[in-house]
Amino acid sequence: MSDDLNCTCYRLRRADRRLSRLYEAALVDTGVTIVQFAVFAELERAGGMGISALAERLGTDRTTMTRTLDRMEALGWVAVERADDARLQRHVVSAAGRAVFRDAWRGWRRTETAIAKAMGGERLALLWQLLGEAEEAARAAQAADIHAAE
Repeated sequence: MSDDLNCTCYRLRRADRRLSRLYEAALVDTGVTIVQFAVFAELERAGGMGISALAERLGTDRTTMTRTLDRMEALGWVAVERADDARLQRHVVSAAGRAVFRDAWRGWRRTETAIAKAMGGERLALLWQLLGEAEEAARAAQAADIHAAE
């Protein structure tokens, strides 16, 4: 029998803390946090995105995403593109941000490769599948709680 707490959230948070420290250490020389790295990756993948869509994609709230983007904009890593409708704007990675992201990518890639090697490709794929299923289970549980309160 394990001495671990039999709690899914605890186990996920513990793994998250250990993995986050590993990735943060790989990025430290670039000045990029793992959260900022994820923002870079999503903005580059999509070619730019609004705050709400980006927050949804990264699983965070709009307020937290706004603070992150404000910091990245102040560093010159992200720029805001405004549409004709002033309410619509999207964030894009600037030229300076692309250079920083390229440097950060190398550290991230080394760490990602080390994790994949340590776990094995099949186990890592299974982990990703299970994490996706855990997210869906949490959404379903949250929806059930909302409907039960009505």
